[in-house]
Amino acid sequence: MDKNMKIVKVEVTAEDRLKKALNMLKKECIRVMPTKNGFDKSQAADTRFGGPAYAEAGDKAPVCEGCGKPMTFIFQFRDSYDKDMKPSGALHSVYYCFDCTPIGRPEEEKGQWAVVTHENPDPSKFVEIKGNESMVLKPTACTMSKVFVLPDYETAESNFPNIAELCEEIDCEDPMSAYEDAGNEIGCLMEPSTTIGGYPVWIQGEGSQVCPECDGEVELACQIDSEDAVNLMFGDAGCLYVFRCPKHKDKYAIEMQCF
Repeated sequence: MDKNMKIVKVEVTAEDRLKKALNMLKKECIRVMPTKNGFDKSQAADTRFGGPAYAEAGDKAPVCEGCGKPMTFIFQFRDSYDKDMKPSGALHSVYYCFDCTPIGRPEEEKGQWAVVTHENPDPSKFVEIKGNESMVLKPTACTMSKVFVLPDYETAESNFPNIAELCEEIDCEDPMSAYEDAGNEIGCLMEPSTTIGGYPVWIQGEGSQVCPECDGEVELACQIDSEDAVNLMFGDAGCLYVFRCPKHKDKYAIEMQCF
């Protein structure tokens, strides 16, 4: 070694260590943004909000078991998307009763929301069925992009104590802000929005949904945000979280949270 060579020590800051930890934790998901109002049959099996849900001959709109009225179709999405956002797999249509406004609590009467699945959707098989028109949602096409998300701070604090410690080291008075700042710096979506897959971005803290069949853990299928362009509002600018059991693919759970 050259005696004149100097060894330079590079200090690794808490901010750098936090960003490294979050890069390992982040998940890819699909952000869905409403773009253009209107509907025609060619869009029947698309990822979209409002208007007539995808349906085939013999289908009927789900009826709320709480009030006996047809539910409102709000959003539909596919099992998977490739890098060009070309969809594949089953189509899942989410219905909700805005008269009963379920929030996903165990004590609620069942049957106030529904997810209807079609395994092989095809616009040529589409038929329009009559749903609940008391909540008028604008039929709206969407654009989609792949983004990264993190669990919200409370979830990270509970499950990843090393991350919470780093946040407290950076800002002991407001560790949540340190977490959100680091998430933004590594390009993660840190605010609730309509997404497919990934982590739920909670408004009021981590929920506790389980599979209604096996009581096992469920995965986020999608979260549906209040969207002005669609005339869609859950309570006070809330968000509807839709979960799916990885073992029982036809079993779902929901939670609705508001600001």
